[in-house]
Amino acid sequence: ADRIAEGIRRIRSATQRGQINMNSNAGFPEGMKKIVDAGLDSLRVSMISARDDSYNAYYRASYLLDSVKESIRYALDHGVYVSLNLLHFPGFTDRAEELAAWQDFFRQLPVQMIQMRNLNIDPTLFLRTMPKPDGESVGTRTFMDQLHAEFPQLVIGSFSHYVAEL
Repeated sequence: ADRIAEGIRRIRSATQRGQINMNSNAGFPEGMKKIVDAGLDSLRVSMISARDDSYNAYYRASYLLDSVKESIRYALDHGVYVSLNLLHFPGFTDRAEELAAWQDFFRQLPVQMIQMRNLNIDPTLFLRTMPKPDGESVGTRTFMDQLHAEFPQLVIGSFSHYVAEL
């Protein structure tokens, strides 16, 4: 984080042109704060779920989902354009409980964009690793339609957009 922040400061001391984007798991809020404060323009965070048990089962990381949320909150509060790589696995991502968790997530953290990313993984291994479903799948189209209906400002796509005004 210190090296990335220093790099951003050096770039910004030479020019204000261009956008500085970072892809991250955002699991280290103190480091993310340094990077944001140095002048980060946009942040993309890869996530599989907005539910603790699903997030933890997939990532098995040394940090918690709450740390990711803290980093995203800080970035949003400091004018950083935040998008998510939403790792999509049909029959998992579009479960009713996952949709409800994402809706709650976006109410708290109004990121500007989600980029749907196919999760290319052995389905048997994935489903054996992840928590068992609480509800039925609503379907990918319904999942995306319901998110867009509640959050019309949320861009749902599959590629990055140039942010003209930060």
